[in-house]
Amino acid sequence: DWRRESVNKLISRLYKDIKVEKPYVKFGLSPFGIWRPGYPESIEGFDQYNQLYADAKLWLNKGWIDYFSPQLYWGIKRYPQNFPELLGWWAGENTKKRHLWPGISVGARDTSDRNIDETLNQIMISRGMLPASKGIVHWSISSLIRNPKMAKSILDGPYKKNALVPPSPWLDNKAPESPSGTASLNGDSVRINWSHPNEKDVFRWVVYYQYGTSWNYQILDRKTREMQIKRSAGNNPLKQESLSKILVSAVDRVGNESAQRELTWR
Repeated sequence: DWRRESVNKLISRLYKDIKVEKPYVKFGLSPFGIWRPGYPESIEGFDQYNQLYADAKLWLNKGWIDYFSPQLYWGIKRYPQNFPELLGWWAGENTKKRHLWPGISVGARDTSDRNIDETLNQIMISRGMLPASKGIVHWSISSLIRNPKMAKSILDGPYKKNALVPPSPWLDNKAPESPSGTASLNGDSVRINWSHPNEKDVFRWVVYYQYGTSWNYQILDRKTREMQIKRSAGNNPLKQESLSKILVSAVDRVGNESAQRELTWR
């Protein structure tokens, strides 16, 4: 009990002291995926509470973290340590509504279709179960790099588009002001430029653009101030859609996105 309480105090102090220095810095933990055998009741396995002196459930209940990544390194059909069941249990313990991004394991040497399907299914199950803060932590990223077939399947599938990190309203819930900008014709493209009245409050830009009824977007680094967008798009030259709308927004370090500013051109 004494050792476990010492760990608890360490976690609590780390979180508070980080926020004193830099409030926007996110502090996260990745504990063993089972809190205790029997939680939920069908789960069997290692007892981190007794053997590692780690009360990971308490850390999540207290909100001493900004993101929590339990090591759920088991398959969907492994019943004593079941991925969806454990993820659902941890979600129920997330009383402070922090980011819950499960850690999943990718076998670098396993290039089978079965392993790829398992990984893709775990990503999509997590998105479905945690729609307010979608995200996965891969252990390890080197496993993806050494597994080209897996990397291609992920990049062609669930990771095809860049995504913003979900906001953390418990750190800051005030969105930045909207950027201002201009747009002008430049041959077969539209050149856009933008700026912001408080650039220290900006960490990313998002440019949204519409062709016909279809929308797309690009997420840009805070140092970027201009972009060119084609005036028409489409694979068939006879059925290309014209660019009809451009919107720009600013995103702060904590993930809050401003209202979108529409840019017009002639």
